[in-house]
Amino acid sequence: MLRGEAGVGKTALLEEAIAAADGFLVLRAVGIAAEMDVPFAGLDAILRPILGLLDSIPPTQARALRGALALDETDPEPNPLAGFAGALSLLSAAADLGPVLVAVDDAHWLDGLSMQALTFAARRVAGEGIALIFVARPDGDASFVSTGIAELEVGALATVDALQLLRSHWGEALVPGVARRLVAGTGGNPLALLEVTTLLSDGQRLGIDPLGETLPVTESVERRVRQQLSALPMETRRGLLEAAAGGPPSVESLAALAPAQDAGLIWIRAGDVRFQHPLVSAAIYQLATPADRRDAHRALAERLTGADQADRRAWHRAAAAEGPDEDVAHALEVVARRAEGRSGFRAQAQALERAAALSLDGASRARRLLAAATAAYWAGDSAQAMGLAEDALALTSDELLHAAVIHRLAIIADWHGQWRDRVVSLERLEQEVAIVEPLDAQRAVGLLGVILQRRFQALETVEALELAERRLAMSDGLGNERQLRALQDLARATGLRGEARRCGALCDEILERESASSSLGFATNIAEPLLWLERYDECRRLLTASTLEARSQGNVLRLMFELTNLALLDLRTGSFARALAAASEVAELAVETGNDYLLACNLAVLTRLAALRGDFVSSSEHARRATEIAERLGDVLIEAEVTMALAESALALGKPSEAVSLLEPLRRLAEANALDEPGVLPFAHDLIEAYVRSGRQAEASSELDRFEAQARAVDRRWGRAAVARCRGLLAPPGEIDRHFQLALEAGEAADWSPFQGARTRLLYGERLRRARRRLDARTQLRAAITTFDQLGAAGWSERARAELEATGETIPRRDPTAPEKLTPQELQIALQVAEGRTNREAAEALFLSPKTVEFHLTRVYRKLDVNSRAELIRLLVREASIPS
Repeated sequence: MLRGEAGVGKTALLEEAIAAADGFLVLRAVGIAAEMDVPFAGLDAILRPILGLLDSIPPTQARALRGALALDETDPEPNPLAGFAGALSLLSAAADLGPVLVAVDDAHWLDGLSMQALTFAARRVAGEGIALIFVARPDGDASFVSTGIAELEVGALATVDALQLLRSHWGEALVPGVARRLVAGTGGNPLALLEVTTLLSDGQRLGIDPLGETLPVTESVERRVRQQLSALPMETRRGLLEAAAGGPPSVESLAALAPAQDAGLIWIRAGDVRFQHPLVSAAIYQLATPADRRDAHRALAERLTGADQADRRAWHRAAAAEGPDEDVAHALEVVARRAEGRSGFRAQAQALERAAALSLDGASRARRLLAAATAAYWAGDSAQAMGLAEDALALTSDELLHAAVIHRLAIIADWHGQWRDRVVSLERLEQEVAIVEPLDAQRAVGLLGVILQRRFQALETVEALELAERRLAMSDGLGNERQLRALQDLARATGLRGEARRCGALCDEILERESASSSLGFATNIAEPLLWLERYDECRRLLTASTLEARSQGNVLRLMFELTNLALLDLRTGSFARALAAASEVAELAVETGNDYLLACNLAVLTRLAALRGDFVSSSEHARRATEIAERLGDVLIEAEVTMALAESALALGKPSEAVSLLEPLRRLAEANALDEPGVLPFAHDLIEAYVRSGRQAEASSELDRFEAQARAVDRRWGRAAVARCRGLLAPPGEIDRHFQLALEAGEAADWSPFQGARTRLLYGERLRRARRRLDARTQLRAAITTFDQLGAAGWSERARAELEATGETIPRRDPTAPEKLTPQELQIALQVAEGRTNREAAEALFLSPKTVEFHLTRVYRKLDVNSRAELIRLLVREASIPS
């Protein structure tokens, strides 16, 4: 990424790189301000020369890319990341034939989807003969984001170089004193130096006449363009304006542009017009009168008659409109529909916003603004979405449309909580429900769903249960899908309240209905209750099947939700390698798609996993980011999960007082909110251990009694194991074995995490050592260390080793496990391959190119010292808890 101010020579450097790329296939594009609203315009320009290779890339990616580039007649389901991955795979296929250079000038003017696709590819290029060079303005002047791409700042010329530039152009016609003043006045910007010097008189260049104020680069370019335009024929000026408005030139205007090429304003190459500098194009457009600009756009609209030019035609018609025009507004709505089909949500929002401005009446304007707000929300621009929705709200008096706008505002606020206290308070939502329920029950149910989501996020269990009952009653007669969603929410609400039997019955009904309708469903909606109910196998089966379906369909949002719950399940059951792979994948996808909620969920998982591995720096950073987002969203559950992870880390580090200070507020939160299902926030056993290790036995005993009563009330098997372990911590020496043996047996019967089993053995060994039973202690501690080492729980392994050394025995330092040797992306690929997928199938699943998968898989083989897929599978079955 070359970044720099206008005129510093970025384009010249790019052209130099292209000239040096001997033997490369050069694929290039130039960002054009007039085409920023046309989805994938830039990507189309880059990939068009290699579209013949489409059949060689994974089918899902090829299908998504064809849809994105409008190569198919029918629009696909929106699937942006699969299309982005398709662009990477297509570039990779071209690189198999020889090295490829992708060169993008004025990237800050690239349309948003092309920008996302190319940066997506740039971050994933690995082991392939592909180079990408982008040229853009500084961050402050451009929306182009190049996160993860190496940047080079192109600055102004040093004084000696700037003076040399002036000498090479003007020689003796420019005296040194004037040259130095020009360098100082322009800051060494090469374009400004040349433009300003051109504008000076001979007397000024020779130092005879005063210079006056030097001009900034944009003003100097504009002044020169104004002077040159005045000397050109009317037909030439008209052709230049059409080119500046986005072109393309007609045959007549192309012939008329010859004088502009002679004047150095443009180049004409193979019928294509390129301006000497983007500032020249901007100056020509700005210097024209509004009427002339409208005439230029009108001429271009009339010229663009092809079916593949419909979007550009509509935009030029909009730019030519002098006032409200319903025909043009409708044409832009058609543009918006096409953009939506190509995942161009940002372009869809822009088209609908412009259509709203051209609407003849307030109702049409409000409807289009609401649609624009929805598109902006899906594009990840919640600030724009909020502004558009609020504009719509001010225009509508229709009760149903008003409720729809409030619904949209509330959804945005749900995931981006900084707007929580504006027009989307819970009281306001309840008012809308009362108004709209007699008119549109389905809308009322949707509004109640938003309120319920907020109750869930705040862990307000009493209110959530009451609301879920009401929502289910209102869903009667609205179809099976609406009722299923309401039942799922009710299962979640009853689960939170500790109504275990009813929650289980609701889960059974939901699963039976989905099975009868042959609908797999969104497994996330039932995963949490199944997890709390310890129905781990059912939970995994549903989530795995839904994940596979989401991958095959390229449904990224569904995939992220299902993988998030798989990560939570794997974390709970001790499959840490799988949890790391899933959480890392979702965190990356969440950043790509702008989903802060799912990012925070998975950062909470990564907080705990990093601490378990002994990487406390990363754990702390994950916790900070997750908490920051959760506070903004008002999501108490995510904050609590981060807190539990930090408390567990404090126990591993031997800081029980810190763990107590973290966990006591969670206990108060659970009590205040009547959170009677201990599996939602399983912190009690850690708090009891922290109390004991802090010498606060009375408080530990009191907390244990509360925890035991709660676990018995919902009949939690893991709870029985945890209670027995805590009893062992408080028991007199003569009863240590009874309680800890019961804890180990109960934990195994409950399929409690092997990590928790190792923690039980660690505490058992600690108590045995303090009872001076060193030999018995060593047996438990060695077993704990073995499990901790297998799980990669380095922090806990170190604590157990220190305890073993205190018995007089040492154990060799552990070797890293196979998953620990891999990066998160390598682990994701290794697990995909270990589950039987080919490189192409793994590439489709992970939104990569097959070549990238091959590159990383080669590194995996080398790091793990294996030579075949079979060896890799055996190793990961043993060390990553994948199914055999």
